[in-house]
Amino acid sequence: MGFAAGFFGGFALTSSILYLSVQVHRANRLQQQAMIREQTEILNALASPAGTYYRKFAHLQSEADSWKGKKYKEDNDVDDMSKRRRPSRQALLKHQWNKEAESLTRKALAVRWEDVRGTAAEGYKAITRLVKKE
Repeated sequence: MGFAAGFFGGFALTSSILYLSVQVHRANRLQQQAMIREQTEILNALASPAGTYYRKFAHLQSEADSWKGKKYKEDNDVDDMSKRRRPSRQALLKHQWNKEAESLTRKALAVRWEDVRGTAAEGYKAITRLVKKE
């Protein structure tokens, strides 16, 4: 039983380390994507005619654009709009965690335990055959 416990313990450790490293890499890529998108918007704003030739009137134009379709002044909060557009890394990780937990819960509820018991028994028999041959 020591071999099986060591094997599955090592497998669990390796797979968890790989999973965490992939999730960290994904979070970094999403943050880079948001930063590049923000920088692109800044460059586009500078390159547009309102940003280069008419800087004096650029803030008036942006206010007029943001007022379109708004009824009240409280609805027009540019900082809140930018925060809603770019969720934080913590919010992204929390959302990913919730998605993973939901999918694992659905899988656990859909499992037929007789099949799991049969698969485990077959795996145990295969491992014992392999160990006895050596």
